[in-house]
Amino acid sequence: MWGTRGTIPTPEAENGRYGGNTPCIEVRSSEDDLLILDAGIGLHWLGDELMMNSFGGGEGRGHILVSHTHWGHIQGIPFFLPMLISGNRFSIYGTGGADSFKDLLLEQMASYYCPVPNFFDDNIGALTRIEEIDEREFDIGSTRVTARRVNHVPDVVTLGFRIEDAAGGSLAYIPDVEYLEQEHRDQTLELAAGVDMLIHDAHQTTDEYPARRGRGHSSVQDAIEIARQAQARHLVLFHHHPDRSDSAIDDLLRSCDSVGLRVDAAREGAEYTL
Repeated sequence: MWGTRGTIPTPEAENGRYGGNTPCIEVRSSEDDLLILDAGIGLHWLGDELMMNSFGGGEGRGHILVSHTHWGHIQGIPFFLPMLISGNRFSIYGTGGADSFKDLLLEQMASYYCPVPNFFDDNIGALTRIEEIDEREFDIGSTRVTARRVNHVPDVVTLGFRIEDAAGGSLAYIPDVEYLEQEHRDQTLELAAGVDMLIHDAHQTTDEYPARRGRGHSSVQDAIEIARQAQARHLVLFHHHPDRSDSAIDDLLRSCDSVGLRVDAAREGAEYTL
C-alpha cells in the first residue's frame, strides 16, 4: 500500500503510521504481473521503488486501473518516474463517463498546471496506452479484472474493481462509494462476493455520516455491513479522511473489535499475501 489517504495528501506528523499519500496500491500476480490500483500521490513513491528494478532499465510493464478522475486518484501520474523512461510500457484503464478518459488525463498534463513534460502527447518516455473501459471483464496475464460502476457522486462515473488470480487469491477495491439505494449496495456486493480482501471506503465515522450524507462516501459501519453481506474474509478500511489522525484511526479500529470480522485500517507500507 503506497497511498491510503482520501482527497488530499496530508504529510503531517500525526499521520506518520497510516500515511498521508492519496490512493495507490501495488498488486503482484502469481506470474508477477504488475497491477496498480489508482494513481494518487502514492504512485510517485511506488515509482521510486520500481526504478530499482526492470523499470529503471526501460524493461518494465505495468497496468494502472483508475477508479475515477478526481485529483486524489490521478495526480501521481505526472510524477511517476518510470513513465519518463523509454522502453517501459504502461496501460492505463478507466472511464471519463460522457467525456473522454484520455482527454481528462491529458488536461492535467497541460503546462499551465503541470511542471513536467507531457509524456502522453510529446512522444517521450514510456509507451503508454490509455484504454477507456466501463463495466467489463478482462484479463491481465493470470489475473481476471472485473470493473463495475459504483455510486460516488452524480457527475463522475466511478469504477470498483474485483481482482482474481488464476492461482488463487482475490480482492475487491472500492475506494469511494456511498449507498443511497439498494442498487448501490448490490453493485458492490457483486464485486466483493467471497473475496479474500475487501478494500473499502471508510472516509466517515458512523457518527459523522448522517450530517454528511450525499457527499459520496461511506462510513465505517457501511464498510462492515458490506463485508459481512459479501462474506469477505478480511476488511481493510481505506480512504482515510484527511483530518483523521493516527490515534483517531486507532480508535476506529478498537470500535471494530467485536464485529466478528477481521478488520484492518489501510497503512502505507503494509503488505499482504492472499
